[in-house]
Amino acid sequence: YKQFYRLVTPSSSYAVVNGTITPENYNNELRGRVYGLEAQAKYDYKWLSGWISYTLSRSTRFGTGADEYISNYDQTHNLNLNGSVQLGHNWQLSARFRLVSGNPYTPITGGTFDADNDLYIPTRGSFYSERLAAFNQLDFRIDKKWVFRSWILSAYLDIQNVLNHANIEAIRNSFDYTSTAQIEGLPFIPTFGVKGEF
Repeated sequence: YKQFYRLVTPSSSYAVVNGTITPENYNNELRGRVYGLEAQAKYDYKWLSGWISYTLSRSTRFGTGADEYISNYDQTHNLNLNGSVQLGHNWQLSARFRLVSGNPYTPITGGTFDADNDLYIPTRGSFYSERLAAFNQLDFRIDKKWVFRSWILSAYLDIQNVLNHANIEAIRNSFDYTSTAQIEGLPFIPTFGVKGEF
């Protein structure tokens, strides 16, 4: 459990600065809290090792006159699985899988045209009432070592997002808020590397 105090938040109030009433813009009246739990299990025996961890958490904000609401940093579920296999002759195969709740966001339900300023003003739904799709990614890596008398040569092939899953990172709206597009994260990425140890 963790408590937050004096967080920065936008403000529509006014303040007296050097005898002049000016818009406050921001203040430190926001508060918050985070609570949850984490469990982890490890396994290590001969040629096989790995671990699994799971986090369940809740992050909220309150204190500006509104009801307590979910934070934009809230990730309810976070699951990580890691494993590696020693294949012999200095070969090693590793894998990692991650599954994380999507970040919350405030949906935009439409737009109203402002003729004076020649732009559309968004109509927003309930604050942080929707979430992006859950993030999931599977990675693989294979390593090989060549051990010489006075130095070691290592090479690896690392493949991120093996399944080429299109993880959604944000929602983009059209200029008049009548349609949306999803901004996707990185695709399938192979990486090759070589290292010498002396």
